[in-house]
Amino acid sequence: MSLAPAEDAPRGRRKWVTHGLSNRVVYGGLHYGARWLPLPVLHGISLVGNSLAVTLMRKTLDGIRENFRLALGVPEAEARRLARRLFFEYGRAVIDVWRLRSEAFVPKITSFDADAVMLAHVRRNGRGFLLVTGHVGNWEMGAVTLRGHALTPAVVGQPELDPDVEAMRLSLRTRLGVESIDIGSSMATAFRVRAAVEAERAVALLVDRAYPEDQVVVSYFGRPTPFLRSPALLARFCKCEILPGFFLRSPDGSYFNVWGTPLAADESLSPEEDARRIMSRVAADLEAVVRAHPTQWFNFYRFWKDGSPAGAAAPRAE
Repeated sequence: MSLAPAEDAPRGRRKWVTHGLSNRVVYGGLHYGARWLPLPVLHGISLVGNSLAVTLMRKTLDGIRENFRLALGVPEAEARRLARRLFFEYGRAVIDVWRLRSEAFVPKITSFDADAVMLAHVRRNGRGFLLVTGHVGNWEMGAVTLRGHALTPAVVGQPELDPDVEAMRLSLRTRLGVESIDIGSSMATAFRVRAAVEAERAVALLVDRAYPEDQVVVSYFGRPTPFLRSPALLARFCKCEILPGFFLRSPDGSYFNVWGTPLAADESLSPEEDARRIMSRVAADLEAVVRAHPTQWFNFYRFWKDGSPAGAAAPRAE
C-alpha cells in the first residue's frame, strides 16, 4: 500500500498457492458441511481428503517440503514428514473456522487471562492498534479472541479471486463481527485504517506475503525476505502501536495465543529505516512461532523462489 496521494485503485491480484482448491465447490462443502455434520464425521472427511491431497498434489507437497528444508535445516525425510503433517493440521484448523457459527462451537482459548493483559496494554486512550500476523496458526481465531475482550476486529486484505468464496468468507466474518477493509493502492485505505484505529478497532494485517510496490526486505530464517512495509507506515500515519499476534491450535483442539513485543514508530528514523526496524522484529517473532509450531506454517507454495540467499547478506534487526 502506498501512502502517497493517488486515485484509489485495487492492488494487482496474485494467486499465491500452487493448488486449485480455493474454489466454490470445496469452500461450499466446508461452509455448509460444517454447519450440519458432526465433528467426528468432519474429521473423517478431512482425513480422507488430505490423504488424497498428499498423494496427488506432488508440486504443492514438494514446495512445502522445500520450505521446511530451507527454514529449519532439517534432512529431506524430516522435511517431507512435516509437509505431510501440515496438510492434516490445516484440515483441522479449517474445520474449526467453518464451525464458528455459534458460541457452542467456539474452541476454548486457554490463554484468555494473559491475552487480556497484553490487549489492555495496546488499547489505551480509547484508541485501537494494528495487529500483525503471518500465515501460521488460525488467524480467524484472532477475531474470536478480540471479540472475547470487547474489541471489534477489522481485517485489511484483498477479496478472494472467486466471488462465491469471497461471499462465504464475508458471511463468516459477519458472524464473527469483523469489519473488512479492502486493500487499495493509495491513501484511501490508509484513511480507513486510521478511522478504524480511532474507533478503537484492532486492525489486522497478514504481513508475510509482500507486493513489489509494498515491501521491505528483512531477515527471515536467515534469508533476505520481503515483508509488507505498509504496517510500519500505517503505525506512523495512525500514531498507534503494532502488536504481533499468533493464534495456535493445541493437540486437544483448544487454542492459545502468542504475542510479540508491542512496537511503535520512531519519528527520529526515516520511514524506510523505521519500516525495516519494525518489520525485522515482526519477522523475528513470526520465525520463533514457526520454529516452535512448524506444522501450523500454512504456505502451500514454495516460499522462497531461490533456494539460496539472493544478493547481499540478510539485514539484521536493530
